[in-house]
Amino acid sequence: MILVTGASGIVGSQIVRQLVDEKKTVRALKRESSDISWLENITNSIDWVDADILDFLSLEKAFEGVTYVVHCAAIVSFDNSNDALMHEINVEGTKNILALCEKYKVQKLVYISSVAALGRSSKTTLITEDAKWIQSSLNTNYAVSKYHAELEVWRAQEEGLQTVILNPSIVIGPGNWSNSSLNLFKYVKNGAPFCPEGSLNYVDVRDVAIITSKFIFNDIQAERFIINAGMISYEHFFKVVAKTMNKKAPNLKLNPTLAIFVASILKVVRFLTGIKTNITKEAVILSRLNILFAADKVEKTLGFKFRAIEDSIQWTYKQLKP
Repeated sequence: MILVTGASGIVGSQIVRQLVDEKKTVRALKRESSDISWLENITNSIDWVDADILDFLSLEKAFEGVTYVVHCAAIVSFDNSNDALMHEINVEGTKNILALCEKYKVQKLVYISSVAALGRSSKTTLITEDAKWIQSSLNTNYAVSKYHAELEVWRAQEEGLQTVILNPSIVIGPGNWSNSSLNLFKYVKNGAPFCPEGSLNYVDVRDVAIITSKFIFNDIQAERFIINAGMISYEHFFKVVAKTMNKKAPNLKLNPTLAIFVASILKVVRFLTGIKTNITKEAVILSRLNILFAADKVEKTLGFKFRAIEDSIQWTYKQLKP
């Protein structure tokens, strides 16, 4: 039995689908309010359990008979108003999952982390799995939460739990329009005119799911792997998305100083109205770093070849389009 947490999210739902396609027995963790429509055509092949990863007692029923765990549940946010909840779910929730893995003698845990947990510096243009965490103003609160969660996973590894940490970059895949990378699709869909400078690292959610499955069942442990298909400028990314959607691509370059000022104004608007936006000071700064996260290790270890960005964008939009 394989337990997948965060099964209603972009990554978790695709991992569940991948495992069901492989005829594996899957138990999926969700909250009562979770939207599981992305798995409705295979929901009868999934053993669903309603639980909250912050509620230790409710989690116990999910672990009965479980051999492997894929821990995907997390909050991804650059909005400072979510910091406390993000720490709770990403760090304290991970502690609960690890404690139950140890209690129920789970054979292996695959933790879906993020390249954000590797840290970053304005002096660095290439990051590998050997990168050491550097305290920096460039690390978002999300990055800090994932780094601290990883420390808990390494601790559990030292105490006897077999673990592998996977660090995907921005994951491209279908789901709720307000979630994660789909904000970038929504940005183009809504006709936003501004294009930030810089670039982003990306990976197809189907590739993340395939790689995760391979690491569940192989003998590799006590290691981490960056999962990243490549780096692309925001300008090129938006052009591909716009072409796929038959929309006009954002083409007005926003001066970084002005962008940060706009982000500061929008923070006040968000506080007064509750309306959220993709444009935050952290997002503006990170977009200009142009750091490549190297995936050579996973490519060599698994003999894996990543999908092209055009394929990922076209497939994602096809899933989203009514």
